[in-house]
Amino acid sequence: MVTWEEVSETWSREQWDRSLGAAEDRNVFQTYAWGEYKRTSGWLPSRWAAKGSGPASGDGPVAMVQLLCKSFPGTVKVAWAPGGPVHQFPRSADCDLAEVLASMRDRCGIGTGLSYGRLCSYRPGTDALDALFGRIFRKPGVTLTSGHTVRLDLTRTLDQLMGGMKAKHRYYVKQALAERIDWVAGNDAGMVGEFARLYEEMAGRKGLRLAASSLEDLIRLRESLGERLLIVAGLADGRMTTACLVLIFNGKAFYWRAATDPAGREVSASYAMVYLLLEQLQKLGVTELDLGGVVPGAEAMAGVNHFKQGFGGEPVRYLGEWEWAGSSWLRWGVNLAIRLWGDQI
Repeated sequence: MVTWEEVSETWSREQWDRSLGAAEDRNVFQTYAWGEYKRTSGWLPSRWAAKGSGPASGDGPVAMVQLLCKSFPGTVKVAWAPGGPVHQFPRSADCDLAEVLASMRDRCGIGTGLSYGRLCSYRPGTDALDALFGRIFRKPGVTLTSGHTVRLDLTRTLDQLMGGMKAKHRYYVKQALAERIDWVAGNDAGMVGEFARLYEEMAGRKGLRLAASSLEDLIRLRESLGERLLIVAGLADGRMTTACLVLIFNGKAFYWRAATDPAGREVSASYAMVYLLLEQLQKLGVTELDLGGVVPGAEAMAGVNHFKQGFGGEPVRYLGEWEWAGSSWLRWGVNLAIRLWGDQI
């Protein structure tokens, strides 16, 4: 039997993250810090841990989930679990995953009455897991994420990583490394401000919404995550010309935002940026980089797909997004809102 307990008020930041770090499918979006960051934009984090029965039940959770909750007029409650639930713990194999998921849905108070919940698992998907999740939840009509990524194994040497790249990627890396670009890594206020400027200018050229990358938002992110936020950037004449922002938790890094200006694109600066990011992450003891956000077969994403897939990582399909709701009209309304404003969540 699996028992879920809300630990929002009883577990410290350290206890939550220490427990979360034991899971194979751990990720930064389920950390205590991410919940506190989202609190600054009106989401209330609700943290839950599940334990199984038996003599080893005190050895740690078999599942955890951090729900980001908002209440709306008419007693409507919406919960969003990016990266959750996390359920690949050492003891999870002793429990029935279907029971873990069904009890989470029922015990955490989402999906009944005027309530709606959505989760997004970063565990690799399989037909069997899809079928299991499908017995308890349903696939949403509109998604927030692509459900696909490319993962790089950073336990290999830099030479091995370079050798695994496509030939053109290796060429562009070497070409960009020979340019007069100063490379830096860190997360101080100046770098955050420059990254916000670079990203905003890129968004303006492409007609994109900022998608949570304004200066004010990035300052709040840095305040919440601290050293778990890393920027790797190239400077031309003292001005940031290419940069990426990655989020790190317990040996895993997630490639969250990136931008390059026209001058940087002319010299393929972003290719060298990724190479130097790999080097920097290895120095920090990171063993896996999730490049995120590829969309197989999407013509509009062809350039992004080519860029990320060319670094020699493993294509991965996530279990991805699933939803449950108290009524069909609420499910329809939330999916419509996501279609209109999803990138602001």
